[in-house]
Amino acid sequence: MALWHRGMPFHVEEVKAERKTPTLTLLIRLLKYIAPYKKEIAVILLALAATSISNMISPYILGREIIAKYILRADFAGLQSVILIFLGFLILSWIANTVRTYLVGKIGESMLFKIRSDLFNHLQTLSISFFDRSNVGDIVSRVTNDTDSIGEAFTEGVIHVISDVMSLTLVIGMMFTINVQLTLASMTVIPLLLLTTIIFQSKFREAFRRTREKISQVTSKLEESLSGIREIKAFTKERDFVSDFQRINLENLRANVEAAKIMGAFFPTVQVIQAVGSGVVMIYGSILALNGTLGPIEDAVGTLVTFLLYVQTFFRPIQELTNFYSIVQSALAAAERIFELLDVQPEIKDSENAIEMPPIKGEIEFENVTFGYDPNYPVIHNISFRIKPKETVALVGPTGAGKSTIVKLLCRFYDPQQGSIKIDGYDIKMFTQKSLRKQMGIILQETLLFSGTVKENIRYGKPDATDEEVINAAKVVGAHDFIMQLPEGYETKVGEKGLRLSMGQRQLIAFARAILKDPAIFILDEATSSLDPYTDFLIKEAMKSLLKNRTAIIIAHRLSTVQNVDRILVIDDGRIVEEGTHEELIRKRGLYYHLYHMQFKDIEPVKGATIKAGSTMGKADLH
Repeated sequence: MALWHRGMPFHVEEVKAERKTPTLTLLIRLLKYIAPYKKEIAVILLALAATSISNMISPYILGREIIAKYILRADFAGLQSVILIFLGFLILSWIANTVRTYLVGKIGESMLFKIRSDLFNHLQTLSISFFDRSNVGDIVSRVTNDTDSIGEAFTEGVIHVISDVMSLTLVIGMMFTINVQLTLASMTVIPLLLLTTIIFQSKFREAFRRTREKISQVTSKLEESLSGIREIKAFTKERDFVSDFQRINLENLRANVEAAKIMGAFFPTVQVIQAVGSGVVMIYGSILALNGTLGPIEDAVGTLVTFLLYVQTFFRPIQELTNFYSIVQSALAAAERIFELLDVQPEIKDSENAIEMPPIKGEIEFENVTFGYDPNYPVIHNISFRIKPKETVALVGPTGAGKSTIVKLLCRFYDPQQGSIKIDGYDIKMFTQKSLRKQMGIILQETLLFSGTVKENIRYGKPDATDEEVINAAKVVGAHDFIMQLPEGYETKVGEKGLRLSMGQRQLIAFARAILKDPAIFILDEATSSLDPYTDFLIKEAMKSLLKNRTAIIIAHRLSTVQNVDRILVIDDGRIVEEGTHEELIRKRGLYYHLYHMQFKDIEPVKGATIKAGSTMGKADLH
């Protein structure tokens, strides 16, 4: 599934195992989300410094003071004061950790909030063509799973690594201060630790990139199954979807098990190296203690205990730093996917000097327009026509002829490869997309209502409308009576996508929403094809006032809905093949005549009807 990234396609499902974006580039881009919290970070660093100092001094007090000076020498009077100092450092560490944990959590969640907001806001700017090509589940995974991975890297990774580096630096300094020979002995295993990390490095990178890819596919399949649950049940495809999900979920399991296997091999290896380092200190320290290098036996024991505690403190940051590497690889893989999405540019952009569209009369003109969703395969070919202000024009023809494409171009969801589209004599590219669409009312066959109340959905096109205006709009289309019969009237929740209402009820609300917007141009794309006869009657009555003094384009397969329009354009294979009123087209005995008789006379194709060679008639959607 291809998306567009800086003018080039990238793939949402076939994600490569290796990252293409340099690590430094990703880190720099992530830093901008942390930059606003300089004061909080300064407090965190102070808390980390307090914790690190406490971690450095506590082993020294325990080994060199409590054990060597007081316990082994049976000085219990002095022991009490030292224990109080020891407890004081523990309390300091507790306070510092509490402050650090709170601030890290606050910054981490704020950062995720900003990333998700940026992603969501950016998605609103992208062109319809992006969503036509994209996998919704993959996008959802980037906004949810991938941002969570970055949050984990900050809260569990970045702050810990700073703490670990501080602790490691202070511990090494203290170890050298106490005894250089033992310090050097404890470091003999560091080359082995570095070699182990290098060996596992590429394995971690590939494993975590693959886990991000697989969880994206799981999310995608889940979203697809939930959004299409009615179709799945209608076609009894539950078993097939369960099988597909099990397969993808199993691939996700295997990817995560593989990552766990690598981690399972890495961390025990580090622990063994740590144990070897402790063993070296114990053996070498014992030799130094026996030959008197470490001083009296009490001091020697205290020094050895202190060093063993420092060795654990020394290896713990190193182990966590290696653990941080695995976390950061997962986060960088997620960050690349997030920034990849943020870098997608809308294909349809307002020009730098685009202006707000003023109130329009409603004249529409297509001049030699050619367009294809794939530029190599045009859907409409060199189409030209003009719709006068306040004229109602119908577009009819077989399915796939290009009728809806014409409307999409008029709304500037796409730009033509050739030709121009004008409103009131001005190219629509002169105006901002928002101001252009504000003066259009679009009603589709598949009406989508948003979660919320009936009133909120009618008010969607005009947020500042009063309750009285909402009710009047509903009355105009005949929706008021059924709304008042709902449990809570206009305050009734319609449910996700409005599925608590019937198709006809949703369509009536869509008409009320469009009327409330009061657009200069009305577009109805098969807006009445799925209505019952009574609702269809209500809509037709409403349309008399709805289309009055407005330019209107009606796309219809049900030709009974367009017999009284001002003009009909017959579209076939992306071209206008006929034009005229209903009566004129019937007299021509062409494609329109053929479609009309197929619908209303229930006969075989009419002999003598002139149908263009290569017509898409075979795909006609006849009612």
